[in-house]
Parts: sequence; structure tokens; C-alpha cells
Amino acid sequence: MAESSESPHARRRPRNARGEGEKLRVEILEAMLRLIADEERMRPMPLSLREVAREAGITAPAIYRHFADKEELSRAAFRSLFEQLLEEMDRAEKGSVSESPDVRLAALAHAYCNFAESNPSSFRVMFTGAEYHGEETEALAVRWRTAVARLAESGLRVTQSPEGAAMSVWSSVHGRLLLERGGGRVWQQLGDVHQFVDELVRSLATVDEAAERRDDTP
Repeated sequence: MAESSESPHARRRPRNARGEGEKLRVEILEAMLRLIADEERMRPMPLSLREVAREAGITAPAIYRHFADKEELSRAAFRSLFEQLLEEMDRAEKGSVSESPDVRLAALAHAYCNFAESNPSSFRVMFTGAEYHGEETEALAVRWRTAVARLAESGLRVTQSPEGAAMSVWSSVHGRLLLERGGGRVWQQLGDVHQFVDELVRSLATVDEAAERRDDTP
């Protein structure tokens, strides 16, 4: 007899006591997040509320007491994932607060990469379906803008506006992560994404310092 691939979480759960509805809402959201994080189970079919209910160990109609539809549940899941990413970036920021601006920017970028590497399926899903995460991506943009702006504040000559430079850095790091996942072997001789981050931040400082020296030349 074939071994079942059903998640251990999918076994029928005991009913919550009266007044514990919020607990069930959390359990439904956690079930959704587990499914998103599991690339194998996400691949065969589009995620359905029936699949989420099975993972949570409840009946599908029970979901509607807490989420109006799949879209509302998806929004809650996206929000939770972005909050986790922002928390990791904020921890890196606090941990490097006594360092120079370039080191702090690198720490932020490394935290972004660490989250992507630890949660590959979730990270991929987070950046699909743009209608779900306008506010969340803006919160990410604020972190990148702030970190890049510190380079200029420290006296370095930033060749782009903080807005443009932040977009360039974020796009470069995010794009390198996608290349690592889709065709990393092509770039193996250049090192991994963390080496890329260090080189990228170093190049920003080097270019800006060079520009400043040119302006000082009579």
C-alpha cells in the first residue's frame, strides 16, 4: 500500500472551545503559509481553499467564518510573509547600527538574501500577484532608500538620487537571487549571492569616492 503524502497537520483537528475563534483563524493562516512554503505541494495544482482546509484539519466551509474568500486569505498570507522579511531586515539593521553606512547597507542586503534562501518557495510566491502587496513592497522600498541615503549623508558622492540608487541596489540583489535559483551554475565562478552583495556595496563606495576625487582635481 502506498505511503500517504498527507501532511501531519492535515489530520482532523479537535474543535476549538467556545470563544477560541481567533485561534482557528491563526491555524488557517499557518496552514496557508505551510502550503506556500512547500514547493512540492504547490507545484501540482493551484492552491485551493479545499487544500488549505485539509492542511488545517478542518472542513472547507469553516474557513469562511474567518476569511471571506481565497483572496482575503491570500492577502493575509502575503502580509505575514512580508512582515517576516521586514523583521529580519530590521534585526540586521539594529545589529549593525554602530557600523559604517556601507556595512549597514550590506547587512540589510544579506538579511534579504538569507530570507530568500531560507524560504525559497515563499519568496518566489511573494513577488507574484502584485495586487496583494503594494503597501508591503513600499515598506521594503523605505528600508532600501534609508540605507542608501546614509551613503550620501556620510560624505560619499552618490551618482544617482537616493531613490534611483535604492532601486538599482534592490533590483540588483533581487535579480541576482533569481539568477541563483534559475541558473546559478552559470555564475559560479563569480561566487554566491552574498559575495555579490559585498562586491556591489564595495563598488558603490569606490565609484563615489572616485567621482569625488575627480571633482577635486584642478
